[in-house]
Parts: sequence; structure tokens; C-alpha cells
Amino acid sequence: DRWLISELHQLVADVTESLEDYDTMTPTDRIESFVEDLSNWYVRRSRRRFWKSEDDADKQSAYRTLHACLVTLAKLMAPFTPFIAEEMYQNLIRSHDASAPPSVHLCDWPERDASKIDAALNDEVRLAMRLASLGRSARGKAGIKVRQPVRRIYVKVRSKQEEDALDRLRVQLSEELNVKELLLIEDESNYLRYKVLPNLPVLGPKHGKDVGKIRAALAEMDAGVVAAAVDRGESTEVAGFQLAAEEILVSAVEQEGFASAQESGYVVVVDTELSPALLDEGLAREIVHRIQNMRREAGFEISDRITTYWQGDDDMRRVMNTHADYIAAETLSLSLEDSAPHGDAHREDSAIDGHEVLLGVRKAT
Repeated sequence: DRWLISELHQLVADVTESLEDYDTMTPTDRIESFVEDLSNWYVRRSRRRFWKSEDDADKQSAYRTLHACLVTLAKLMAPFTPFIAEEMYQNLIRSHDASAPPSVHLCDWPERDASKIDAALNDEVRLAMRLASLGRSARGKAGIKVRQPVRRIYVKVRSKQEEDALDRLRVQLSEELNVKELLLIEDESNYLRYKVLPNLPVLGPKHGKDVGKIRAALAEMDAGVVAAAVDRGESTEVAGFQLAAEEILVSAVEQEGFASAQESGYVVVVDTELSPALLDEGLAREIVHRIQNMRREAGFEISDRITTYWQGDDDMRRVMNTHADYIAAETLSLSLEDSAPHGDAHREDSAIDGHEVLLGVRKAT
């Protein structure tokens, strides 16, 4: 919540400054970026807070934070998308406050509160987003879906300050990447080895016959050191020549059992070994995802309690029994019935990770 409010007031400052300089392109890009972070990070990260049945302080804080951001966003959008902004304002404010200005276009322009802007916090969450994106790329390279838990992920950041930030963000990042343990990388060679080659289309015209000498010298150098310099955009001395970063080609080859992604000095390595327990947990998450889709198809409200019916093979039975509490809690199921759906239950025959299963959902009475 503090992060989103901080980003909101920074957005107000940036949009206001741009408009005062008669710049209309920069603020539209900033608003679009804020909306993406609001939707793809804050709302998604806060889903459990919005959906939980307890009307506690945590839930109220989430709703108040989201409401404040949407109202301010409507006011910032008003000069650019007047009709969408008006619709948002009428729904968010005028629908329950008749004393408010009758239109968003008659409201005062938002003012930033500098005391609520926490640049360090903004940077830390941005770091978490970046590492999460790299982690998802590494999972994708290994063919491991996000809903499948993995045992470990190893992370390399660029400074001691970012290592400290990672300690504070460890829980959020672990949840985002669906990982049991997140560790800092101490020695990349345990997981990766690098291969460096001269970029011949660039170096050929420039160095001609010396390219062979450069290739031989590169082969004798520490590929990890060269790769790190290239990643930082720095030049490297090779055979007496100063080679720019774009003149060296770097490729990373993972050790067996690992997949990686890297960018601008950041590295995320995924342990791709999946134990039977992890595979069962992944199957449970896939089942939850399928039941959630069935809830929507059946037209249930988010808060509706349901009865879930299921039939499947021995693996399905083991997973449904072992992870019953998790599946019930995630899908708001009052009971999980090992039987065919009956009555007015919404039903579906599915293949989940190679397992045939019959599922049914019915609103609880």
C-alpha cells in the first residue's frame, strides 16, 4: 500500500510537470506505465486481501488504497480521455457522494504530497518486478509453468544495497516465482558457464587479419570476467586491442538441472529438478485454477461458497486428499466430494497435466 501511494504521488508530480511544460506525450506514457503496475503487480499481489471473507483492517486498507488511486487516476486522465475519466468518477465518487463536484472536469487538479514519496521503496519494488520477470523467463526456458512450485531459485544482484533490499523482498519474490527457497548467487560457475566469441561482422572490417589473434586471445581469457564486462557495457582489452561491448558475443550455457535468465548484471537461475511432492503441489494448483475458471463459467459471485465434486485416477485422489485444505480454501469449497457431479452442478471433463478428471461445482445451500 505504501509503495502504490508513493508511486501515485510521484505520478502526480510527473504528469503535472509535463503538462506545465506543454508536453502531452510523456504523461500519457507515465499514466500507462502506472496502470500496468497497478493492475499487474498491486491488484494481482493483493487478490487475497480483496477476496478474503474477514472484513479486517488489512482488507479495508487494500480497498482504500485502490480507491484513492483510481479516483486520482481519473482526475489525471481527464484531459486525455475525458469520457472514460468521467465514467470512472461517476462510479467511484458521485454514486455515493452527492455533495462532490458533479463532474471530474470540475474537480481540483490533484496535488502531490512529497512526504508520501519513498524513492527507495519504489526502487526496491522495481527490483522485485525485474527479478520476477527474469525468473519467469528462466522458468519458461525450462518449460516449467508458473503454477508449478520449484525448490530453489538463485539470484544475483548488482550491489550490497540491492542484496539488503532482496532480504526485505524475499517473501514477495518467492510468492511471485512460486519457489520454496530463494538464495543469493555467490559463484555463478556453479550454475552457468559462459562462452565468448568475437563479433565477426563488426570486428572483421575493423581489424582484418588480427581477428584470428583476437579470437585466440578471447579463448584463453576468463569467459565469466569478459561476460560481466560486456553485461556492464564496458570495453575489454583483448590481444592489445580495446574491444567495445558490442564487439564481443556472449552466450550462457546452464549446468545440467538449471535454467537461467540475465539482464544488465542481474541473473536468476532456477533449479529445474522437480520432486514428486513438488509435482503433486503443482497439480493441486492446476486443479484450483480449473475450478476457479468453472466458478466464473457458472456465473458464481466471488464470495459464493460452493461444493466441489471430482472423480479421477489414483494420482488425483492422492493430490485431492493431501492438498484438500489448500484446494478448499482457494476455491471457497465447503466440501470436496469424491463423486460424480449431480443436480444443477456445472461440470467439466478435463485433462490436467495428463490426468483425466471429472469436476463439478455447485453453489452451496
